[in-house]
Amino acid sequence: MNRIIPLLLLAFLFTCCQQNKSGEQQAATSAAETSAATQPSTDTLPSAPFNLIEKLWKECTQVDYIFYNYPFTVSLDEKASIQYSVRHIAETPAPLKPECQPTGRVTYQINGNIVLEGNFYFSEGCTYFVFYKNQEKLYANYMMPEAVEFFNKQIKQGMELQQKLGQSHQQ
Repeated sequence: MNRIIPLLLLAFLFTCCQQNKSGEQQAATSAAETSAATQPSTDTLPSAPFNLIEKLWKECTQVDYIFYNYPFTVSLDEKASIQYSVRHIAETPAPLKPECQPTGRVTYQINGNIVLEGNFYFSEGCTYFVFYKNQEKLYANYMMPEAVEFFNKQIKQGMELQQKLGQSHQQ
């Protein structure tokens, strides 16, 4: 009984968040379409330097993704997964679109020290990273198609897990 109450509370919170999220997404999509039609993209930052990406490829020991509007995070600490994650960063600089909202935060660490961090944008028309140094925007890179597949998979798995939790609480 003591285990059921926290699980029910967790399922309730997930359900509430998802109901709010779907309404917010519809409003955000509508607002983004209106804004995109009236405003062109504004700023473009340079792409993250190749030597920084190469350093991450060779030395990175952990990558963390924190999703702002989903009830899960992703942490990678195996070399192959980390390198796959580094390949998500395209060489092409991405324009900063005012209608785009960040989906979450990503950090790349080497032995516990954050070497690169930023927001990732993952919504219709917004698939890019913006990297920061001292809370100042420094680089912006598009996502590779593999990144889009990765984020779609993570979100799908997270939502399926949430549904399973909800179903197990109803029984």
